[in-house]
Amino acid sequence: MVQHTEQVLEWPVLIDCLANEAASTMGAARCRALVFAADLQTARIQQQETTEMVDILEGTHPLPSMVFPDIRNVLARAEKEGVLDGTDLRDIALVIGLGHTIRHHLEIHGSSFPMIRARCEKLQELMWIKEVIDSCIDPNGHLRESASPELYQLTQKRQGLRHTMRRQLEGMLASQEYEDLLQGHYFAERENRYVIPVKAERQHAIDGIVHDISGSGATVFIEPRHLIELNNSIKFADLQVAQEERHILQDLSSRVAGHVRAIRENLSCLADVDCLTAKARLSIKTQGSPIHLTQEHCIDLQQARHPLLALNKEHVIPNSIRIEGDTTVLVISGPNAGGKTVSLKLVGLFAMMVKVGLHPTCGPDSKMALFGRVFADIGDSQDLSKDVSSFSGHILNMIALLKNIGSPAKPASRDILVLLDEVGSSTDPIEGAALAEALLTRLCEFGCTIIATTHYPTLKTLAFRNPHVRNASQEFDTVTLAPTYRLIDGIPGGSSALEIAERLGLDSTIIQSAQLLIQRQDYDLDAIFRALQNTHTRLERECEQAKHLRQEAQHLFDEAEITRNQLRAQEREDRQRYRKQWQQEFSKAQRQLNQIINDLKTDKTLSKVRSIQQTIGSVNQEMLSRLPNNPLESSEPPHEGDLVEIDPLGTIGILQESLEGKKQVSIRVGTQTIKTAPSAVRRATASSSNKSLSGPQQLSRKRSLSPISTETSRPSSHQVTGQYQQELCIRGFRLDDAMEMTLAALDHALVTQAKYLKVIHGQGSGALKTGIRTFCQSSPYIQSFRSGDPAEGGDGVTVIELR
Repeated sequence: MVQHTEQVLEWPVLIDCLANEAASTMGAARCRALVFAADLQTARIQQQETTEMVDILEGTHPLPSMVFPDIRNVLARAEKEGVLDGTDLRDIALVIGLGHTIRHHLEIHGSSFPMIRARCEKLQELMWIKEVIDSCIDPNGHLRESASPELYQLTQKRQGLRHTMRRQLEGMLASQEYEDLLQGHYFAERENRYVIPVKAERQHAIDGIVHDISGSGATVFIEPRHLIELNNSIKFADLQVAQEERHILQDLSSRVAGHVRAIRENLSCLADVDCLTAKARLSIKTQGSPIHLTQEHCIDLQQARHPLLALNKEHVIPNSIRIEGDTTVLVISGPNAGGKTVSLKLVGLFAMMVKVGLHPTCGPDSKMALFGRVFADIGDSQDLSKDVSSFSGHILNMIALLKNIGSPAKPASRDILVLLDEVGSSTDPIEGAALAEALLTRLCEFGCTIIATTHYPTLKTLAFRNPHVRNASQEFDTVTLAPTYRLIDGIPGGSSALEIAERLGLDSTIIQSAQLLIQRQDYDLDAIFRALQNTHTRLERECEQAKHLRQEAQHLFDEAEITRNQLRAQEREDRQRYRKQWQQEFSKAQRQLNQIINDLKTDKTLSKVRSIQQTIGSVNQEMLSRLPNNPLESSEPPHEGDLVEIDPLGTIGILQESLEGKKQVSIRVGTQTIKTAPSAVRRATASSSNKSLSGPQQLSRKRSLSPISTETSRPSSHQVTGQYQQELCIRGFRLDDAMEMTLAALDHALVTQAKYLKVIHGQGSGALKTGIRTFCQSSPYIQSFRSGDPAEGGDGVTVIELR
């Protein structure tokens, strides 16, 4: 049953695709010999290993190529004290070198990949063996002349003898004595001895040993007698070189033999790493994702695609499949060729993939239980050699399945996944439907998780009679009369057999006859299923459109928020620029006024006074022309501490609390507090702040300024006793805010030509008093300052005299 399940789910095909991603023959063999994880922890570790390998391959420091030879037979010969040749030793050095490179690579870059790093810690350090082999064997597997001093001397001696032989042979070929005897001007080697080509009819003219004859018989290869001794010397030198080479290879083989076990473990670890690399490459190629394996017996696959389709097609329709909670049976219905079997196989393959560390081709937010066993009955089970019909084959599969699962007295756990394609088919529809429903009910009682496809109406309505059953359907487009391959959760689907037959070109009169033969009840039920599916599709599209519009509205809101923040920033910059501009203008006006005052002190005539009044008026007009109109106007709602205007009263005061959620807010006007509705309050502008600028109404964090007045101010009631015209209350404010308010009051006092400014700061901790009086000591606009008289407020008041 298990082998049958793997075949019908095309598991061997997927494993072949995995093996093709391996770089070595041993890695491919490991892919084909994968063992299913027996517990949840092992499966999770395998998933994590594949995830780490994907990160390594897609990172900035990928592993080196995993191409390495299979040296298991070589190690077996070395273990039996056999002598290895140069190619065998070279392959051993390659394996040792690759193991060293991977271990060193992960020691440097593997801190983010703990599982891969832990697996590769099994690689033992054997670089000294590689270094010994590399010193004797070149990359082509040939023994180097420098492998030993003796080999080098013997090799040089042999080369010298061969050089001497070639010079003598070249002299014979150039001699006129041999011109008529030779078949050509060349020499050759036969049986590792140098010979010359002699014409067959002249062979007796040369004293020597015949070693070979040409195929045509026209040429005889003769070793001249006077060269026999030199050839013997060369032969002896060759034997000495071969003997030394054998000694070197034997010594290297002995060194390898002492560490065969460690090399074999390294080889096995490299094969495992290559298998992991193949898993990661397959995941990248199919756009797979690690899945959350849960102890809960559920299936929640998001945006799932069949892995074999993902490998062979550029675009595959993704689907979501869900079985959770009390649901144990999912019945999938819908048209033929609509994708029901694909969905069935997809779930089965996923259940097997997660047990060997393969990433399923689904969304990263998917989760799935680890199923201990998977049973599938898919396709035609007919076997003519055993006289088994399709129906009989399915029944035999079900009998085997029930034997494997258990008995009602001892229910199986829900870690068994059963996949049934067209359950109860290939027989009478009424009996087949009844048998299918009874079988699903029995499997449900056993505690299995079941996914079944069907065309039977009674199975489509089973979900309304059994709380453990859930419907799903493959969508059919009634406009194009073609399946969309989209799986719709929660509703059954019609078979649409007549529509498909009509689309394929069946005679319309046959279609009409079939429609008349269908029982009215079944036809109405199928129509209801199609209507449900159409309604679901329409609602889904409307939800998608609403989602798109919501995203677009959010995008517009974000853009508006950015624009608002930009405008606020621009407003702050403008305020700073205007403040700097005003300070420059006021400084200029102050200098002019100081000059006027000095002139007036020296000349107090009436004509001089009138002249000064005209000059002050000119300065005032010039400032009015240079300052912008209402530079501080803002549509931004006022905040606590801002200067505000009460529209019904035309009065300016300081907002004492936030406007949000209040029916009435408090505003301090002078020494009194007024309650009014938030709708009657707006931020004060430069023009509105000119309505009342005396006393505490100037207490704003953002200073409001007015043009210089050319009229002499009326003395206030306090001028008689305290001799000051302006009053500022900063009690309860922070020092920074109080200093800014004091600067604003000084600016206004200078513009209105006030002589004194009374600052009420109170006693408190003394921080405001100290800050104000420290400022007064350094301000160029202040001539002197003093504490208030007892009638004025005592030490809680500072009276400032302006220059």
